Amino acid sequence: MTAKRRPPEQERVLRTAARFQLDGESTAAVELKSGHINDSYVITSRDGRRGLLQRINERVFANPRRLMENVERITRHLAERLGPGNRRRRLTLIPADTGRSFIEIKDASAGSGRSKSASAGSGRKKDGYGADGWWRMYEFIEDTTTRVAASSADQVFRAARAFGRFQGMLADLPPPPLFETIPRFHDTVSRFEALDRVLAAKAAGAVRGKQAQAEVQAAATHRGLADRLIEAAARGLPRRTVHNDCKISNVLFDRQNGEALCVVDLDTAMPGLAAFDFGDMARSMAHRTDEDARDPETVEVDLELFGALASGYLDGARFLTPDERRSLVDGALVLTLEQAVRFLTDYLEGDVYFRVERPEQNLERCRVQFALLESLLDREADLRRIVA
Repeated sequence: MTAKRRPPEQERVLRTAARFQLDGESTAAVELKSGHINDSYVITSRDGRRGLLQRINERVFANPRRLMENVERITRHLAERLGPGNRRRRLTLIPADTGRSFIEIKDASAGSGRSKSASAGSGRKKDGYGADGWWRMYEFIEDTTTRVAASSADQVFRAARAFGRFQGMLADLPPPPLFETIPRFHDTVSRFEALDRVLAAKAAGAVRGKQAQAEVQAAATHRGLADRLIEAAARGLPRRTVHNDCKISNVLFDRQNGEALCVVDLDTAMPGLAAFDFGDMARSMAHRTDEDARDPETVEVDLELFGALASGYLDGARFLTPDERRSLVDGALVLTLEQAVRFLTDYLEGDVYFRVERPEQNLERCRVQFALLESLLDREADLRRIVA
């Protein structure tokens, strides 16, 4: 009987996987479709070992070589801090046949590479396969699971503590500072400037511009918050090595006991403020409404979840100065506003960054963030008491 042949696209991925030192021949590749930016595949070798193969999105990360230098430094430092017996608590790069942690493939037959809109927006290739681009592979951490949203205050506590400990372990990362993989990533003022450019160019078109009038007005109303963290940094808040994308889906949990084991997705780890990470956690974990909810009226900060988040984070991030601690609630306000503006800008531009499944999804996401911001502002005094 003739063995069933794999599709050519999958063969290209397996040939790419063969360039990495995963024990045994790579025999299977399964695409993970949960990520918004990079292309990811679980690779299985003939002897059963698994690796996570990823293609770096070059439109989002314009300098993959410097990005990988960051990842190499972070993973090496975490390995030194945690020791050899804690491989499930950190990401481990699998070397390529070049001896480096990555390879670049220029494969004309596979197309011109993945663009930002192809990986994160509506233009994503249906099959998801191809070989052109910058690739890396991590050891696959077995018996773990991820969460799209927290199901309990205890889960929020564990995830927040994991991010706090992650920052703490990188507090003594030797100089120089990490490369800024996305310049001005959490510069909320520059996010407003991007929105201004879209509105000035009338890039939104008549229909989308009209549908988003209330959200454009909400952005203008809250614009005064945008430079609050910038002003705090100017007054001396220390710059740390922070994750910059602290949502619960970037934590691996032990499948058996629910322990938060490992922080993943290191591509945006770079210099920043502790308040960036706390703010992103509050924005994504301190309420019980789905980010893609169509009804923003249900959105409000949950003080139980916020309390669990603050307790977990502060338990992990014991290095914080008093000024940093006082900035955390500002981070929650500013990062929620920033994400609302990012969703709004992407909607007006035609959904070129965030992947969408329906025409108004980014506008709905924007509305959820603005509703959460109003709730955070209403309970600001309570939030500050909880953190204090």
